[in-house]
Amino acid sequence: MVAVMAPEAITTGSQAAQRAIALRDAHRWFGLGVFALLVAGTIALVLVVGRIPGLSHLIDTAAAKRSLVVHVNLALGVWFFTSMAGLFCLLPGARRPSLSPVAWAIATLGMILFSLAMFFADAEPVLSNYVPALDHGLFLWGLGLFAAGVALQLLDRRMVSREAAVLLPPGAVSGMRAAGVAFVLALVTVFATWMTQAQGLTQWQYYERLFWGGGHVLQFVNVLAMASAWLLLVSRVLGRAPLPGKAAGALMWLLAAPTLLGPWFATREDGTGLFTLLMRWGIFPAVSLLLVLCIVALLRARGSFSPGALGGPAFTGFVTAACMTVLGFLLGAGISAQNTLIPAHYHVSIGAVTATYMATILALQPEYGRHTRLGRMAMWQPVVFGIGQTIFAAGFAIAGMAGAERKKYGAEQIVRSTGEWAGLSVMGAGGVVALVGGILFLAVLVSGWRASRKGGPVVARPQP
Repeated sequence: MVAVMAPEAITTGSQAAQRAIALRDAHRWFGLGVFALLVAGTIALVLVVGRIPGLSHLIDTAAAKRSLVVHVNLALGVWFFTSMAGLFCLLPGARRPSLSPVAWAIATLGMILFSLAMFFADAEPVLSNYVPALDHGLFLWGLGLFAAGVALQLLDRRMVSREAAVLLPPGAVSGMRAAGVAFVLALVTVFATWMTQAQGLTQWQYYERLFWGGGHVLQFVNVLAMASAWLLLVSRVLGRAPLPGKAAGALMWLLAAPTLLGPWFATREDGTGLFTLLMRWGIFPAVSLLLVLCIVALLRARGSFSPGALGGPAFTGFVTAACMTVLGFLLGAGISAQNTLIPAHYHVSIGAVTATYMATILALQPEYGRHTRLGRMAMWQPVVFGIGQTIFAAGFAIAGMAGAERKKYGAEQIVRSTGEWAGLSVMGAGGVVALVGGILFLAVLVSGWRASRKGGPVVARPQP
């Protein structure tokens, strides 16, 4: 096994300088992602109220759908891909000057622009799958700028550096590079789709087809980045990498391989079905194997963990995300109709990614000189969020099995049965618990930041 170097073990000037640059670059992206998650959570309150029986009539349907579009793009697009970019910055080979500040600025501008489009009454919401959109120039330019900013971050020597990893285990290095390649392929897939759009499509058909293929490829990006973060979290628990670097790297590139088909599928008439098959069979085998191998590594190490190894967010975050991932696979296998079982599946699946990133950011706080006094809260935060998100998804699943339709908000939602009413009420309760988990996440981050302001620098400086 390859050991993961602790911060205090880094003594050379070159390694220390790389580490400081990498942490600063990552800090920008993580900060942008946390801000986006905060705004998305605030918007989510509108959406939850728009689904709860007895209260849904208080929410204007058009406003709710515009809010939904921005919420999804913040909670999935910005949060997921800024977190991915932050992890990418931790790859070996960081140097000055760097494109990272420019890339971050472009992505930030894009986020602001597409979020502002929510307040334009003529921004028609289109609830297309994977990337819902507002049919408005401000939104589309903003979304494009954000994607360009993330892609620019990937044009860094860290993508090809052969230097030894300092902040990530070797398998995670391969995983993040594979995620970066897959992200670029997702953008190429969207471009190929745009170039081959047929004439006479309705507004919904246009956006649905535009983002269908690229959205499927982005699911591979999310899973690759999540799996890389799993290796980081488990390595923090074990004190070493859970898998040999070459084996983990091969598994990561195997998971990324199907994304090579994305641009080609986008040009085919039967591309819709091909993308569905690609995601259905291309993700769960490799992820399941990686998950099993990580669990086996933890079980083999039982009784030999260092003090406190199981009492931090690295362990609880991994366990929470692993359970949610498995549940997401099971719910996905049960989908047979266009009802709320679909959002049940994807909310627990994306919840696993979010729990992973939350735990990763919390586990990395000591790298920034941040030691929170809320240690037990940090340990339980991923669990609380995961339980809330799971209850939220369970409510959607109950309502879906009772026939509740998806993508219905505010006054257009009609609750026809006790099962639908019960499921949507459970969903609302789960949303509240998940919100509490999000608040705990912010509380731990703020606590660590305040402690670092009083006791030392936020980012560890290179040692002479």
